[in-house]
Amino acid sequence: MFYHPLPAKRSARRTLLCGLLCTASFASAAPSESNLQLPSWLSLSGTLQTRVEYLNQDFDSGQREDHALVERTTLRADLNFEHSGATLELADSRIFWVEDDTPVNSAMVNPLDILQGYVWVGDDQWQVKLGRFTQDLGSRRFMARNRYRNTINAFDGVNARWQLGEQDTVRAFYSLPVERRFDGDPRDNKMKSDRSHENQQFGGLMYETSRLPFDSQGEIYLLTLKERDSADLQTRNRELYSVGVRLLRNPQTSHWDYEFEALQQEGRSRLSSSATNTDSLDHSASFLHAELGYSFDAPWQPRLQAHYDYASGDRDPDDNENNGLDSLYGIPRSDFGPTGIYGLLARNNISSPAVRLELKPAGDWRLFMELRDAWLATAAAPSPRTGLAEAIPGGDKHLGSQLETVLRWQVIPSRLQLESGLTYFNASDALKDRGIDDKYYLYLQANLSF
Repeated sequence: MFYHPLPAKRSARRTLLCGLLCTASFASAAPSESNLQLPSWLSLSGTLQTRVEYLNQDFDSGQREDHALVERTTLRADLNFEHSGATLELADSRIFWVEDDTPVNSAMVNPLDILQGYVWVGDDQWQVKLGRFTQDLGSRRFMARNRYRNTINAFDGVNARWQLGEQDTVRAFYSLPVERRFDGDPRDNKMKSDRSHENQQFGGLMYETSRLPFDSQGEIYLLTLKERDSADLQTRNRELYSVGVRLLRNPQTSHWDYEFEALQQEGRSRLSSSATNTDSLDHSASFLHAELGYSFDAPWQPRLQAHYDYASGDRDPDDNENNGLDSLYGIPRSDFGPTGIYGLLARNNISSPAVRLELKPAGDWRLFMELRDAWLATAAAPSPRTGLAEAIPGGDKHLGSQLETVLRWQVIPSRLQLESGLTYFNASDALKDRGIDDKYYLYLQANLSF
């Protein structure tokens, strides 16, 4: 039995689908520019992302199929003057056609609210934003504006950038993360105002340079997260300091490229945000990503890459220390595959090599394939998203192998993109002995920009 939208929800769904069709018509009729006559200081834009997802077996009971239709609409207005401006962006994220027992949360549902609302001052050399903003930081592994996930991270605060010459940049921000909310059952898609909390603070400082040898770029950064429980927010009481470095060389035909990122995370945290969990533990965790690739001068422009990802897990549940990496406000999609109702692998307690192949069969087609083998970084800690809620007896670390294939078609450049993907997870014998079987996930997605 799956969830049936009430008439009001059907109406909302029809409205969004009509919007999809209308926008597609608009995009087809005006692929280069809008017919709207706007003043030079004002620009309007928007996006509509619609995705159908299917999972052959749920992560809870293993007894049902899971499916969902998720839709995200954004509308944005930018005012740009010579040395100042303002931005207002609305976002509406909803879910339909979902099983009654499928876990649905604020990663999927966030009905109409303000995603961004800030003013800025500055010029080409510096800029300061004040208000609510979204942001991609570096590799997007620890702070990102979500693309695949149906809802988007936002932050209330101040965000600054300084350009030091032509090749160096300093970024700094201080913010209160925005809590995404809905009213009642998330399947009802009812609005409830988002909010931030003074007792949860997230900040960072990053230095970027493109002056490294071999056409390479580099980043060094510090991220801080401090939070404590309050009457309206239950937290893990995290006080985390994350220091990271990243080196990379962008892909070029007939050249090697690479990326290396490492992070050390120290501080204090609790194992969960449960009200009954009041033990504050020393926190010490680490992260590593390394990849090496080569782009061939050949038909379909193949690029072959080797990847390795490591994120620490809790080594000993009885040592009063938490070693599980906290990925803060980053995304797992670029490394570990789709999220949504799948999201099998995460950047915590994992050691995972992978091989990836990217192809361009035609100018507007892209094909992506990756084979990834997944192991626990430590056998003493679980991997909850796989259904493994406790450590594997006997210390077996192997979780299984994941094969992901994604095909993208740019139907109308900068306007309409269609994407489909199939991910298959071959569970290890250790997981199958615990009743966790192979899984496959399929999705079809349309992205419109107007």
